[in-house]
Amino acid sequence: MEEINLQEIKHKTTANVLFLSIRNIGIQAISFVGFFLLSVLLGAADVGVFAIVSESVGILGYFSDIGLAAALIQQKSDVTPDELKTTFTIQQILVGIALIVAFFIVRSKNLGSNELWIVAALCFSFAAASLKTIPSVLLERRLNFKLISTIDIIENVTFYIFAVLFAFLGFGTLSYAIATFIRSALGLIIIYSFSSWPIGFALSKDVAKKLFRYGIPYQLNSFISVAKDKLSNLLVASIIGTTSFGLLSWSQKGPRTPLSFMDAIMKVTFPTFARLQDHKELLKKSLEKSLYFIALVVFPALVGISFVAMDFVYIVPKYTKWLPAIFPMYLYSFNYAIAAITTPITNAFNAVGKITLTTKFMIMWTVLTWIFYPLLSWKFGYVGTAFAAVIVSLSSFAVWIVAKKQFDLNIFHSIKKPFFGSISMVVVLAAINLFSLNPLTNIITKIFFGVITYGLFLFIFSKKEINWFWEQIICLRNKKQA
Repeated sequence: MEEINLQEIKHKTTANVLFLSIRNIGIQAISFVGFFLLSVLLGAADVGVFAIVSESVGILGYFSDIGLAAALIQQKSDVTPDELKTTFTIQQILVGIALIVAFFIVRSKNLGSNELWIVAALCFSFAAASLKTIPSVLLERRLNFKLISTIDIIENVTFYIFAVLFAFLGFGTLSYAIATFIRSALGLIIIYSFSSWPIGFALSKDVAKKLFRYGIPYQLNSFISVAKDKLSNLLVASIIGTTSFGLLSWSQKGPRTPLSFMDAIMKVTFPTFARLQDHKELLKKSLEKSLYFIALVVFPALVGISFVAMDFVYIVPKYTKWLPAIFPMYLYSFNYAIAAITTPITNAFNAVGKITLTTKFMIMWTVLTWIFYPLLSWKFGYVGTAFAAVIVSLSSFAVWIVAKKQFDLNIFHSIKKPFFGSISMVVVLAAINLFSLNPLTNIITKIFFGVITYGLFLFIFSKKEINWFWEQIICLRNKKQA
């Protein structure tokens, strides 16, 4: 019986990873086109305003769950109605408190009407997301990420369609608010249409105590993450101003796009790793394959984005306003390459209950962030912020060392083929830069030779992994036909 369960987990995980990978190609294409159009229609200051407000309201989300949803996903036994209702009740209490706090904070600020509408839209989105938590937990425990992904796609498409439409009509930053309202309401309606549950309220002391035992340490990492990322970003924004913060946001957008593939895999592997806690060898192999496939996609994507960014900016005359963000983008590409390997490992620590390890690393990163981000931002502006991100990310090698001890994980062995394949891309694309081609021709040439170079490298040096990947597709197809 145990073997059957493990095989079922393997098939579901593989199917979901494949599905989410294909889905991410589409959703990122939509996001890229949407953000490109918005960044043409809006100025750097407009993008900066939305980024600052989003960071501010996003802080509320970390105080609305205290890790209870993760505790429900992570626990080995089936969840009970009492656990669902207790989680939902506690979460709604926290959401209400957070919104009240937000109301008083906003009252104390001298915000314009557009900024107020953005705050209201994001608060509504925050409340709607809390109502989606239990349906999402139930879907994740069943490893049904196809439905979750479909809803994400619909929300994403809806947001960019309305944001671009209203930006084109001259609504400026208000376009963000309108699109956020529509996306959040639609997502809430759809998820309850397909994954409803008998909404109820309960406050079981025993259930809360059990969930808090895992949830509070888990959420402690989120609280630390708030200090590390969102609060530090707000501090940086106050130092460099909205226009520079808009440039910084743009420089992160491109390199951050491939990490959505990592996010999708982690979304699948968190409940999967939790189920494999007692099967250490299988857990290790699953983690190694996760790292390989994340690197397989993220590394060459970061190289490609870095080499076509300059040409891309010159294609549209209005887009040259983003030229100052190109160099910081190179730095963020390096930063996200390290994050692509480090984040799945901390995700694995959390999934198997080693929360304290993640907490220690989060404290280390937070201290480094609050030392280097303000200092370098004050000294060198938004470029200094990007340099600070690189310095902090280099400390992630400590995580790799601990992963070796905890999981007997050889990280370089897992990522070496994608790494060297990406290096071969760098050599070829750098050579193409020596020719004086127009921007559009340069982009097409780089994409063509980059794909050919990376593909040939994998065909020669990574046949085993490619064959395994193909076998999984055949296996899934046969299983579906049966």
